[in-house]
Order: sequence, then structure tokens, then C-alpha cells
Amino acid sequence: MSNVSTVFAMSARKIANAVAPRANTGRLLRSVSLDRDALEDSSLRIPYADMMMLSELAARMTRDSAFGLHVGEAVDHKEYGVVGYSVTSSATLGQALRSLVRYLPIWTNVGTFRLDTEGSVAHFQWEYLDPSLPEPRHDCEMSMATVARFNRLTADSSWAPREVWFRHKKPRDTSEHSRIFRAPVRFGMQANAVLLDTALLDLPLKNAKSFSHSAITAIAEQLLARTPDVVGFSQSVLSFIRQRLSYGEFGVETLARHFGVSRRTYQRQLQQEGSSHRNLVQQARRELSRHLLLDAGMTATEAAHALGYAEHSVFHRAFQRWHGVPPGTFGRS
Repeated sequence: MSNVSTVFAMSARKIANAVAPRANTGRLLRSVSLDRDALEDSSLRIPYADMMMLSELAARMTRDSAFGLHVGEAVDHKEYGVVGYSVTSSATLGQALRSLVRYLPIWTNVGTFRLDTEGSVAHFQWEYLDPSLPEPRHDCEMSMATVARFNRLTADSSWAPREVWFRHKKPRDTSEHSRIFRAPVRFGMQANAVLLDTALLDLPLKNAKSFSHSAITAIAEQLLARTPDVVGFSQSVLSFIRQRLSYGEFGVETLARHFGVSRRTYQRQLQQEGSSHRNLVQQARRELSRHLLLDAGMTATEAAHALGYAEHSVFHRAFQRWHGVPPGTFGRS
């Protein structure tokens, strides 16, 4: 079975908090089988794809085309536990960036940061390792905006990057990118990266604490050496089904091939966890259906297509069975 990229469920808290003033957070979380209690569990890990999907759903739900940027610019680095504290206690900006490169795998194995220097320019790059992940735009912009916040941690917060690069295509409105990064932002590039003057790596951080940093990194090294927790097979399958519903690519053969097992082994592993392919498809459709109709503003026909139904009548019957009312009248007073 292929390795599934995971992250602490607490990471989704910043998305939920950003949505809360404007929309129904509970429905958003339930669309990926989460609730508020799960976000407070310091040991729970979830498929990273679920968090990426949350950010995309939240952007549509709040009608905020710069949702990822807005979440990232408000992030408190301390929310990332020992990883965040290794950053905020660093002596210099360079040490903070290198701490993030070193200790991010404690938090998630979805990708890697890399810091390279070429003469007077330093490249701080972010790369996703799993090609099967859903659309990454808001998640990627969230990560890069979080990195951009490092200028607020330094003694001189007036500096700005030389450039910011994104691999994804240019959005229609880039005014928030310009405001947040205070630098030229380029899209369709070969990497997700922040380019800055090498000399800035020596900038001291305002809250540098050498003793604390040593103690924190000692703990971080111990955590780094541990085998990361994994999510259950059925949870991984459910996450992948959610990603593929609208494309119609969620059959048994497709899923077995993705997880690198035979059809028989795939079905047996689900059965061992008290589940089945059919039940997981129904769960994914049921959980997303409520969100699509009430929060995404889709019609019943559009929701049926998004959930992978070839016939609207089949969706209509399934929806009434799940929620007790037909999709056309759902949510009406």
C-alpha cells in the first residue's frame, strides 16, 4: 500500500476559525468526517488531502478568493507545537528557516521545505511529494503566506522578499498577493518559493532565546526519530474517494491500483476494518451532499454531478434516504 500523507488534525483549526464568523463550521468539518473535538486532539492525524479539501471548500463557502492567503497571514507559529517553537526561539531568520526545513516532518509528511543560497539570493522552496493530492492552490498559498509572516518575527520587520513564486496558474485577482508579500509574485513557475537577499538570513529574531531553542530542538530531534503515526486504511480510502467523486474515478479497480494492492486484498483490508468500498462511497457522498447544497449553493443537478452520479434520479433517492427530504427542498424553512 502506498504511503498516505498525513498531518495533525489540529492544523485544520485555523481553517475552521477563519470560517466561523461567516459560515457554518460544523457542516464544513462534517464534509470530511471531522468535528470540533477532533481539532483539539493533540495526537490525532488525518490524511493531508482532507485538510487541502477543507481549504478549497472553505474558500467557496466564504466566497473568499484569497482564503488561503488570509489564513496564512494570521497564523500564530506557536500553533505548530514544537515545530513552531523551534522557529520562534531561533536566533536569526536563517536559523528559523532551517528549523522549519528540519522539523516540519514532525508535523506533516506531505512535502518538504528546502533552503538554498546562490550568491546574494536565497531560495526557500516548498514542494508537495504526493502527486495524487487535490488542487493545492489555497493550501499552498496558506503555507507561503505563513512563511512570509517571518518578517514580523525579526527585529527589522520592514524587509520584503525579492520575489514569490507559485507553480499554480495566476488567479483572476492578485491584489492580496501583492499586499501580503510586498514583492513581485509570479505564477506558473517551476517551484513554490520565496526569494530573498542572502544577507537577510542573519537578521536577529525579536524573541530569540538560545537556551530555549536548544531545549526545544532536543525534544524535536527525539520526535523526529519516531516512526510517524499512520491513519487507518479505510480512512485513507475515504479521503481518496472524496477527491475523485466528481471525476467518476472511484471504482474498486482504481482505488486498489492507487494503493498498490490487488482488488481482493483491497476489499479484504476494508473488511478487516469493518468497512467496504460501497459503504465508503456512500459515506463520502452523504457527508459532502449537505455542504454542496447548503454552503456551496449548488443545485441538486450540480450536486449530483459533483458527487459522481450519472443519473440525477439516483442521487434524488439517495439524498431523501439520508436526510429525510428531497434535495430540491433541503434547507428551506
